[in-house]
Amino acid sequence: MNRIWLLCISGGILFAFFHQDGEVINEVVLQVGKDTFDFVVPLLCVTCFWNGVLNVAKDAGFLKVMKRIFHPVLRRLLPDVKNEQALGYIATNIVVNMFGLGSAATPAGLQAMKLLQEENPDKERASRAMITFLVLNTAGVTLFSTSIIAIRAAFHSQDVLAFMPFAILATFFASFVGLMVDRWWNYRE
Repeated sequence: MNRIWLLCISGGILFAFFHQDGEVINEVVLQVGKDTFDFVVPLLCVTCFWNGVLNVAKDAGFLKVMKRIFHPVLRRLLPDVKNEQALGYIATNIVVNMFGLGSAATPAGLQAMKLLQEENPDKERASRAMITFLVLNTAGVTLFSTSIIAIRAAFHSQDVLAFMPFAILATFFASFVGLMVDRWWNYRE
């Protein structure tokens, strides 16, 4: 893939030079840097803000309350998991993902997978619990998509939150279908 990108970029530069458009390359290189900076800085600021809110919620005990709420549901979805700490990490991952903070949810997800792998009898294949967790993590319901809100705000959307009902419905149905396929696949044996 790197070779393909190198070939495309080199071909574009050579084409511009042969058609005496060297200043176009200069303009594009300078503009890409500015555009990237203008796009990344607001997104980074929003991510930092919501990660701070997440830390406040964690210190206030909100995540523990959410774990207790999700524990009975997770116990039914993941009946093979014996490790309570793994269920706690899974609940944390799901709750944080619900608020659109995927980067903040990653450490909890990795810890959960590590603990699930310890319980896994076949270390070469993913267990049923690992697959179900992956479905929950990938297609999970998002109630407040902070990243999309930040992107829409950075591009001066007229109604930054207009997409939210559709995003909630789409992620709900993705989770529902993903879990139904997971149940059918894992328990058809």
